[in-house]
Parts: sequence; C-alpha cells; structure tokens
Amino acid sequence: MDSIAAKEFLISRVVQQAQYEGNSLTEIERKMLYFTEVGPSLPDIYEVNAEFERDYDNDEYEAKITGLLKRARDTDRTESPLQGRQWDDSISTLEKEDHYILVMVFSAFPEYRKTLVPTHRVRDYVIYIAVGIGVVLAAIGFAEWSHR
Repeated sequence: MDSIAAKEFLISRVVQQAQYEGNSLTEIERKMLYFTEVGPSLPDIYEVNAEFERDYDNDEYEAKITGLLKRARDTDRTESPLQGRQWDDSISTLEKEDHYILVMVFSAFPEYRKTLVPTHRVRDYVIYIAVGIGVVLAAIGFAEWSHR
C-alpha cells in the first residue's frame, strides 16, 4: 500500500463516520486531513491551512477527528477483520512520513506510536556509543604515539 492510498483510506473512514453520526465535516476540516509538508497533497492546501489557522480551534478539531478515528476503527474491526488489518497497514505506511493526520492517529491509538520510536532510538544510541568509543580510542592512540 502506498501513502496516498493509506491516507485516502483513513480519510474516507473519518468522513464516513462523521456522516454516520450526523456530524459532517466542513470542507476545510476534510481538506486539512490531507495536510502534509512533504509529498503530494491538495493543490490549495496552503490556502486551506491559512483559513483553518484563522477560523478553527486546533485542539477542538484534533479532539473531534481523534474521536471519529476511534469510533470508525472500532466499528470496522467489529464488522470485518480484513478492514481491521487495513487500518494497521494504512497507519504503518503513513508512519514512515510526516502527515498531519498522524497527530490524531497517534492520539487515538497510542500503541502505534511505540512501533517506530524505540527502534530508531536504540539504533541512534548504538551509533553514538560506537562513535564515542572510536574517538576515545583515537585520542589514546594519538597520546601514546606522541610520547614515543
């Protein structure tokens, strides 16, 4: 699954859940789900973002979308294990990039946040330790060489 299909899946589920609850999203709210600083997005996303920043409360919006995500996934997992796996696949695909919708996804499902962070931290610490040891050994070697 590519990131465009993954994002489309999550957005479609949020929009459908909002409609099911009788609480449709405004055009700006819907378009903000596409916001990303990298990769393809809507052609007018920066104008949409400016309007959103001016007219909407970020915290209220994120809480609204977080709730819709939770309820949509709960419904999907109850109705179909296949659709439940599609949630996992979509989120795993998007985790590799920087998308605004992930802010709400991680708020709704904190368990996904844990999947990438620890492996990167462990790898980074190992690299830092190896470089530190290399620098210390080089300094010791240089000190021994210069005394001879």
